[in-house]
Amino acid sequence: MRFHPASTRCLRLVACFAAALITSSAFAQSVAQLEQQAIRDAIEHVSPTVVQLQIIGGADRLNDVSLASGPSTGVILTPDGYVVTSRYRFEPAPATVVALLADGRQFATEVVAHDYSRKLVLLKLSGAEDLPAAEIAPADSYRVGQWAIAVGRTYRVERPNVSVGIVSALRRIQGRAMQTDAAVSAANYGGPLVDIEGRVLGIIAPMSPSAESSIAGVEWYDSGIGFAAPLAEWMPAFERLKQGEDLQLGYIGIGLVEGVARETPAKIATIAPDGPAAKAGLEKGDTVTAINGVPATTQVEMQAAAKPHYAGDTLEVTYQRGDETSTTTLTLTTIAQLQEAAEAAKAKEEAADEKAEAKEGDADGEEESNAGDSEE
Repeated sequence: MRFHPASTRCLRLVACFAAALITSSAFAQSVAQLEQQAIRDAIEHVSPTVVQLQIIGGADRLNDVSLASGPSTGVILTPDGYVVTSRYRFEPAPATVVALLADGRQFATEVVAHDYSRKLVLLKLSGAEDLPAAEIAPADSYRVGQWAIAVGRTYRVERPNVSVGIVSALRRIQGRAMQTDAAVSAANYGGPLVDIEGRVLGIIAPMSPSAESSIAGVEWYDSGIGFAAPLAEWMPAFERLKQGEDLQLGYIGIGLVEGVARETPAKIATIAPDGPAAKAGLEKGDTVTAINGVPATTQVEMQAAAKPHYAGDTLEVTYQRGDETSTTTLTLTTIAQLQEAAEAAKAKEEAADEKAEAKEGDADGEEESNAGDSEE
């Protein structure tokens, strides 16, 4: 039997195509297997540093929101037992917290300090030594699109619960968080978000761009929108927390003009009385152009440069007034201190108004008295 040359060519093409499909399928399968193995290796790498926190006491509800019951998750930072976790189950403070390690060891814990800005709390395991400590991914390794594995230890002590996704955005929540589409919920709040090498990118916590409470953002659980406080960027704060210093979100004491935050310059519309900006000489109408040398051409950029800093931190603020550009320094304050200063300024203004009214009343009375005397 003889084949027509054209038929022979077709058969060869079909054979080549089939071989290519087989090769392509095998390659795809090999890549998938490698990815799965890499994820397993990453989980195995970080798992010994992820602890289950048995929380006794505290609140079942906060601001009319039901809090998840059961254990929470924490991450070991140092061999001597410093652990970081989310504040989600720590407001109000629980009566007792016991840390359970994957190897079966148990430790009583104490609360060292709170980070109210990033919604974290630092714990210390009593009597701990030679513990496995988490490997921290350097900040310059953060990439949008990189693997992100959310790890918790809430269901079983001996085995972590895991969800896989990517880093979907950086510098979210005014520069204090990275965003992930990995499933995030009370099942892994306080746990690590790790890269494909098992290094900790950040600590998972409920966060919201529009609210600052410890439960803001819980409504997004398992939605594909989750947040983690970048750990490498947070480690300088860890040294302050170790000393027992609670850290608060820092405020400049200004209000910005209305507009689309991603497009509108950071032009000052209001100045808080006796706040950091007022004391530093900033005025209504000034436009902030840089924070600590980092350009801030829009309101979003200004917030991302300023908000990661804490109350008590000093900032160098570059601003434009008319045609002149100047630089000043200021010390960030807390929202409570801003409110106290505003109330004091209001009370002072009211007292001055009352004094002026009383003086005006005395003058009017004196004029009436003089007029009466002349009539007599």
